[in-house]
Amino acid sequence: MTGRPDVDGRLPGVGGIELYWQGRLPEHDPTGVLLVSHGIGEHSGRYGSVSDALLPEGWAVYGLDHRGHGRSGGARVHVRRYDDFLQDFETFRREVVSRHPGLPVFLLGHSLGGQIALGYALRHQDRLSGLVLSAPALASDTVPAPLVPVLSLVARVLPTVRPVGIDTSLISSDPDVVADYRADPLVHHGKPTLALGAAVYAQMDTLPDRAAQLRVPLLIQHGTADRLTDPAGTRILDERSGAPDTTVRWYEGLWHEIYHEPGRQAPLDDLRRWLAQRRDATRATRT
Repeated sequence: MTGRPDVDGRLPGVGGIELYWQGRLPEHDPTGVLLVSHGIGEHSGRYGSVSDALLPEGWAVYGLDHRGHGRSGGARVHVRRYDDFLQDFETFRREVVSRHPGLPVFLLGHSLGGQIALGYALRHQDRLSGLVLSAPALASDTVPAPLVPVLSLVARVLPTVRPVGIDTSLISSDPDVVADYRADPLVHHGKPTLALGAAVYAQMDTLPDRAAQLRVPLLIQHGTADRLTDPAGTRILDERSGAPDTTVRWYEGLWHEIYHEPGRQAPLDDLRRWLAQRRDATRATRT
């Protein structure tokens, strides 16, 4: 969603938080819809490489700025309850579907957005034709699992404390991508709150086990040189996924933001082909 979106708008989120969404549309009538769930600190406008790859093939690509991110309202990079993310996303999905009734809907989530996407898919599998996770945040070697309950307890007392930030130099091996990220006024350049961090780690503790419930087609993409989200989470999800149609693609030497890496063409091509095959299969079963 590079440049001006073709459509955009605002929606009421949980607790009255105003949510911003945007979309890009193909030249002719779309044949499928892709919803994008972005990562921590960033916003939906950073997925131009994805929409550029998919628009020529008839996809309508829409992104939501999560609460506390981008142009959406709310305290920056903070969440009161993790469930607010999921309810917000369902409100967003309904808005998009109302614009494209009858089309197959797929969901792509990156990093924290991948974690949110997985949680959303487990709750609403019947509303999706497929799920794509890019470097999903499903494991971490920084907070041991036994300490997660302690972190959650401290977050209840000090929810808006901001103890730890993210090393943005690790998002991509391309220094221009890092420079653009750091210069982007819609990116949050401070630290996330303890409440958000605790919520994310708590999901890491439960989501992989729930993955056995997955039935929707699943594609997971991850760079082997990712130092921001632990690739171990992708391996665990691959082992535990209950989806009969599960595909995992590893990209040797790619960093965290695989769609912004110098070698981005391989993951973008894999994404394009995988989506086209599942979209066509979905449409065939409906005719």
